[in-house]
Amino acid sequence: MTEHTDASSSLIDAIIALGRELELPAVLDKMLAAAIDNTGAPFAAINVVDDDGVSVDFHFRGMDQSVWEKIGRGPNSVGVLAQIPATGTLVIDEVTQHPAFRGLPKAHPPLGSFLGTALRMRDDVFGYLYLASKPGGFTADDEAIVAALAAAASVAIENAELYKEALDREQWLSASQAITTTLLANPGDEEAIAGIIATARRLGRAASAALVLPGLGDEWVMEFTDGARADELLGQVLPEDGFAMSVIRSGKGTVAPAPPGPTILEPVKDFGPTLYAPLIAQSRTEGLLMLWREPGDAQFDEHDLAIAQRFSNQAAVALQLAELAHVKNVESLLAERERIADDLHDFVSQELFATAMQLEAVSEIAPPEIAERLKATLTHVKRAQHEVRGVMSQLQGERTSEPLAERVRREILLAQDSLGFSPALSVDDWGAASAAVEKDPTLSDDICAVLRELLSNVARHAHASSVSVALTASDGRLAVVIVDDGIGPAGATTRHSGTSNLANRALRRNGTFRLVPATDAAERPGTRAEWNVSVEID
Repeated sequence: MTEHTDASSSLIDAIIALGRELELPAVLDKMLAAAIDNTGAPFAAINVVDDDGVSVDFHFRGMDQSVWEKIGRGPNSVGVLAQIPATGTLVIDEVTQHPAFRGLPKAHPPLGSFLGTALRMRDDVFGYLYLASKPGGFTADDEAIVAALAAAASVAIENAELYKEALDREQWLSASQAITTTLLANPGDEEAIAGIIATARRLGRAASAALVLPGLGDEWVMEFTDGARADELLGQVLPEDGFAMSVIRSGKGTVAPAPPGPTILEPVKDFGPTLYAPLIAQSRTEGLLMLWREPGDAQFDEHDLAIAQRFSNQAAVALQLAELAHVKNVESLLAERERIADDLHDFVSQELFATAMQLEAVSEIAPPEIAERLKATLTHVKRAQHEVRGVMSQLQGERTSEPLAERVRREILLAQDSLGFSPALSVDDWGAASAAVEKDPTLSDDICAVLRELLSNVARHAHASSVSVALTASDGRLAVVIVDDGIGPAGATTRHSGTSNLANRALRRNGTFRLVPATDAAERPGTRAEWNVSVEID
């Protein structure tokens, strides 16, 4: 009676101990210890399996670590293990005598007697508990003990999973809030955008990740990558008939055991479990989060997708807010430029005009030797007036009658400060280009905007040491070509911002905008940007 009471007390203690644990590895470890202590079996193992019965995690007691290292992986649900029922137990006196026995892995110790039962979580099988090698075999009492432990373990496993899900949600939420704060503080911070993908990979326990954003035309491009094969993935354009494009169009995320779809990019082919979560804001897809694990890793589940989707939607809102903040900053900057232009007109320009009038009047009555010096000074003042008018026009963003050559040279000069060197300028025919501008004065504004945006991109992203600018005008076409020796289009542009504007400017003029490597297959391929439009040239 005392022995029976002690056994019952030990089982109750084990069940209570299981209920106290919140971390899944600790729950499984407690389960193994309780099974061995209460049945007397020298060997116990818990095999966590996926929906196909493939082992994804294996915990054991009673076997040397060196033996496990030789075996290498947990068993799949085949042979005798496939005979374990979804409810109840399977008891065998000698496992090798069972009709379903297919042998043991090399280096695996003999098992002898065997008892197996399923561990369930809600309505699904989470894994299996194996006990083996008990002298004399397993008894009905052992079956009852294992059934009680399995029931308690199922509750503990479910609690541990719920706890893990809550921690995951908290971590993803904290990460998305941090990214939103950073982007709003500095809308142009590409490190913050890169942080979205790095954080998603870490929290999603993925081997590799990519953030896809809209590119030129209808292209969707992997703009930010992290983890394995990040360099190979960077700049990849999603295939039009690929599964990822269907996710972008539908706005519905997906998980799969391997990269899905009829057309798979070469760097992606060898990945395993896959998760795609679109970035949705205001019912519009702003981008796509792509996560991959290595083959053999645990598959993504619907819980992973739900959390990643919430994170992606928060990231989409953050990107939209950052873009809005950027627009507001630009508007504030333009307003400040206009204020400075007004001040230049009201104070500097007017003062220069008055000074010129006075110098001209005084020179008329001054002795000849002084008059010459006054006229020379007057020339300098008028030149300053001309320069101030040019600066005023630039600040106000107004179309100007200033010659195209002066405007282009001014853009080149202004770019020097941010580049750290002077771009090389070549023009095949200033006359033809100027004639095109005379036919359409707005063309001058577009040319300067193209120069400003592309040179700014080179300064911010290309890490270049030289840049050449070429302006050509012939056969009814005008082209602006900028070539740098930097790291290439993948790093030299932010397709999410300025370059799409350049493409739109080209389309409005029946033209094209192309962004390609300057030298294919080079370690630093550089970038060749060409803005080519239709113009009228006499």
